[in-house]
Amino acid sequence: MPTEPFWPITRVFLCHADTLTPLPNNSALQQLLGDSEHQRLNRYQGKRYREFLQSRLLLRQALSSTLPGTLPPNFWQITERTEQSPLVHQAVEAGWHYSLAHSRGMIGVVISNDGPCGIDLEYQRRRANIVELADQWFHPSETKLLATLTNLELIAAFYRLWTMKEAFIKAKGSSVFSGILARTHFVACNPTDDGKDLYAHSLELPTGYFSLSVVCHHPPANITQGYPLATAKTITPRVTTYIIHQS
Repeated sequence: MPTEPFWPITRVFLCHADTLTPLPNNSALQQLLGDSEHQRLNRYQGKRYREFLQSRLLLRQALSSTLPGTLPPNFWQITERTEQSPLVHQAVEAGWHYSLAHSRGMIGVVISNDGPCGIDLEYQRRRANIVELADQWFHPSETKLLATLTNLELIAAFYRLWTMKEAFIKAKGSSVFSGILARTHFVACNPTDDGKDLYAHSLELPTGYFSLSVVCHHPPANITQGYPLATAKTITPRVTTYIIHQS
């Protein structure tokens, strides 16, 4: 496997945990998952069990379909880490970046050799404390904007901003407690081609119930939805790109 990628690419993979039918048997899981993955998987039951398992299977297939060479899913050695994305040793050594997200059974993976990347996915549920959350975590310019919106517009705008912030945090390898959320705000733009800056890309999914954002240097070149990847469909969501400002 080459240690220096020779073309820039960023891909996004989406699927729902319900597509994992039937579940792999114990023998297949023993051959595929590492010790730390088994330890974490065994802490879950029901939907959470299925969601965690599907995310690790999707990550492996995504890596195998993206990185150069013919690499089977069981090639990837994954180590779980507390409050961080799992460590995929061979991908990191080869200079690739990746990020995972999940919400209400929907799972997202972004893979890139074009620098750091982050992904966040949130189900747009109604909540009574949107204004309070924005006051605590958002930039003043964003709270002012949200104050002018009502009902569905408010919900969509809140989750669009939230997912962009979370994706930015993941791309920076930071945490929600670092202060980045409140210092960061976004301005819609046309990205440059210099590849030096990270941009936030908001993707409008066909379902309409989820907000999805990816932070990377260039908009994702390919987005698929479904599992296994051999039957996944390429989708073309509307993408809005934002400059990331920190103050």
